[in-house]
Amino acid sequence: MLSSFYARMIVNANGRLNLSDVVAKPETAPVSVTRAENNAPTAPAAPKPQTSGTTTAATVATPAPPAADIHIGGITLVNGQLNYTDNFIKPNYTANLTKLTGKVGAFGTKEGAPPADLAVQAALDDDSPVDIDGTINPLAPVAFLDIKGKANDVELTRLSAYSTRYTGYPITQGKLTVDVHYALDQGKLNADNHIFITQLTFGDRDESPGISHLPVKLAVALLKDSDGNIDVDVPVSGSLDDPKFSLGGLVWRAIGNLIAKAITAPFRLLGAAFGGSNHEDLGYVEFDPGSANLDAKAQERLGKIVAMLKQKTSVNLDIIGRVDPSKDQDGLRKVTVDDMVRREKLEDQSGKQADTSDAALAAVKITPDEYERYLKRAYKHDDFKSKPHNLIGMQKSLEPDEMRSLMETNVPVDDKAMHDLAERRATAVQTWLHGKVDEKRVALKDPKLTAEGIDDKGKTTRADFGLHQS
Repeated sequence: MLSSFYARMIVNANGRLNLSDVVAKPETAPVSVTRAENNAPTAPAAPKPQTSGTTTAATVATPAPPAADIHIGGITLVNGQLNYTDNFIKPNYTANLTKLTGKVGAFGTKEGAPPADLAVQAALDDDSPVDIDGTINPLAPVAFLDIKGKANDVELTRLSAYSTRYTGYPITQGKLTVDVHYALDQGKLNADNHIFITQLTFGDRDESPGISHLPVKLAVALLKDSDGNIDVDVPVSGSLDDPKFSLGGLVWRAIGNLIAKAITAPFRLLGAAFGGSNHEDLGYVEFDPGSANLDAKAQERLGKIVAMLKQKTSVNLDIIGRVDPSKDQDGLRKVTVDDMVRREKLEDQSGKQADTSDAALAAVKITPDEYERYLKRAYKHDDFKSKPHNLIGMQKSLEPDEMRSLMETNVPVDDKAMHDLAERRATAVQTWLHGKVDEKRVALKDPKLTAEGIDDKGKTTRADFGLHQS
């Protein structure tokens, strides 16, 4: 039984874990494993063997010592303390596990021996409760552990050193509940961290040299739910062979990656919450080639955007219309002629003052027996100059396919037409959102006239979305 014991885990300024020095090495000078720094002189090098002429003195082989044979039948822990200090991070981080009580089952050095059961309760800095259970064998030829732990209501200001280094901002307020599963086997660490954070607030940006900077305030706005809480899973992996291994650093780098994802691909992150079972990317809506009409699928996606904006009240939406000329040029020719035909029927029904917006024209249905009649009218009203004429100068009668082919050929699909199509797509989204989202939270941005940068599986004929903090 260990009662009122004290232990230290230290990551030194060079990134080395003190536990790496537990095993004595005859070729190096002794070091302390409970001090943050070890400045003991290096042991003198062994003298070189004497030589005479071309003959080298024989070296006597030293037999390897027998492997240690240690067996511990179990340990009971009562009211102990474990101090963890990370001097690799600047400023340094220290945490104390106090009131450490529990049991560790039998373990030892024998190869193949089963790991020991572990059940420990403690308090972080005499305050936040911590529960740890699982299996462990620190004396195996290669250390092994498979443990789960939970800590409740940890004051996040204690982790401000990590947040400053890895995000560029200190934490000034917040509480953390973390539920973790750590597995260490063959020197490889894999961990799952379920993190629940309340009242997270960051201070001013730290401009010190060597500090990484991430737009955490926007990321936090995206990650927070409607109650102001953050509930995420953060996987972590690493190797004890890494000379700069730091558990705290690993966790905060993983959180930094999550923040970076929130900035670079926010709609993919939010899709899990608002995109349904398929975790769809809400960062765009698709259009048919050449069209600026929002179909039912696009409107359904916009409904999810509206739901997201209602929950993320501190972020605003940017709309970027775009085109893919390789698809939109031919598409625009077809859609333009279809709309000209529909306009003829719409004006028949509602007069010259009829609404001829993209959405209104898309709603007009042309039956097969109506098509040729309205196509002829559209051809007559189309003012391109290359219509064929007969010998006496009258417009020549053409078959429907010939009329349509000429009309499509004369639809402009130059850069100006592509720019206009991209803008109409963005405006169609803005119009649909009108009355559903405060118009001050929606902004149109400059259109993009190529498919460059699209790295998802969606259509390249689309309008993209962006987010920025209010």
